[in-house]
Amino acid sequence: MTQDVDAKRRHRAPRAPSPRIDSAPPPRHDAALSPRCSRRRLLGLLATALTLPAWRQAAGAPAQRLLAIGSGALRLLTYLGAVERLVGIEDVERRALTTSSYRYALPASIQRLPSIGPGGPGRMPDLEQVLRLQPDLIAAATLDDQQRLTLRQRTGVALMPLSYGDTGILRIDDLLTSLRLLGAALGRERRAAELTTTLTDELAMLRQRVAHRPPVAAYLGGVSMQGSHGLTSTQSAHRPLRWAGAHNLADRAGPDGHLFIDREQLLFWDPPVLFIDGAGLAGILTEYAKDPGLYRQLRAVRDGQVWLTLPFNAYNTNVENALVNAWMMAKVLHPEALADIDIGARASAIMRAFLGTDIMPALAEHGYGLGRLDLEQGRWTPLS
Repeated sequence: MTQDVDAKRRHRAPRAPSPRIDSAPPPRHDAALSPRCSRRRLLGLLATALTLPAWRQAAGAPAQRLLAIGSGALRLLTYLGAVERLVGIEDVERRALTTSSYRYALPASIQRLPSIGPGGPGRMPDLEQVLRLQPDLIAAATLDDQQRLTLRQRTGVALMPLSYGDTGILRIDDLLTSLRLLGAALGRERRAAELTTTLTDELAMLRQRVAHRPPVAAYLGGVSMQGSHGLTSTQSAHRPLRWAGAHNLADRAGPDGHLFIDREQLLFWDPPVLFIDGAGLAGILTEYAKDPGLYRQLRAVRDGQVWLTLPFNAYNTNVENALVNAWMMAKVLHPEALADIDIGARASAIMRAFLGTDIMPALAEHGYGLGRLDLEQGRWTPLS
């Protein structure tokens, strides 16, 4: 067997554009005016022009009647403390509490809001219902140019496109741009600045802790992407592993993104440390119960180096979970460098910073947490 990975890649959507709110139409020399301009490019520019911040132009007042459409839009409104301005929600946001951490911080009253459609990645809302609810701003994530153009034309409502980066891959610059623009539209600039400072400071502190430590080989299994998956579901260029000073073995598989690897490849890598994404825990425990052979051949399992992390992807990226996971992974991989860090206390502080409340106890009640995982018993022991 060679070290080349026979990776079975899931189809990934092209990278979403960074959110932008233009104050004027494109200049005349823009490439969009070239005869060779593609129809898709023209649609994108037209969609941008039609998503101008009308609420700022007209009166300068912050938007008060909001809708959140698509993967991750409501999460950013939650971070900014603006969910009380919602006038309707997608049905997907009414599901029982599972892996989307922000939903543990939402008020119960949100369940009583009118439906704007089923929701889901790339799904349009009920346009007639949108018109009835009369929002003054739609925060939209994971809609393409054509969908944004249609939504703006059919409803006449100002629309702000939001982005976390690539599908399933958190990109901090894109996220912070979205928070800044949305914060300005809502009159929550100070809150957006606080979140930016929290995230950048946490990453800087963590980077300093592990800067001079040699990377430790590790593998992350059970990564969710359009559903939960088992041990062979992973991600190259996984941000929390990079922040934690790990050598992510899946990086050998090629370009950034979600992928499935062969069982034989995992055995060949034989990671000394195995992290399990909480979103895939139930499936992995089922896999282990049916066929423990693969797991028992892995050094990490034999040495008791199997660790549970919080769900990374859930209707886009759980940013607070990503940051918490990075601290936890760093503590496992570089214990001397983080000997004075209490991971439980750190996690609680991060949750309060992003969500306004410590949801770690609620996550634990639903089976999600941070700690050493016993696959045989299906239990995890919290990491302090």
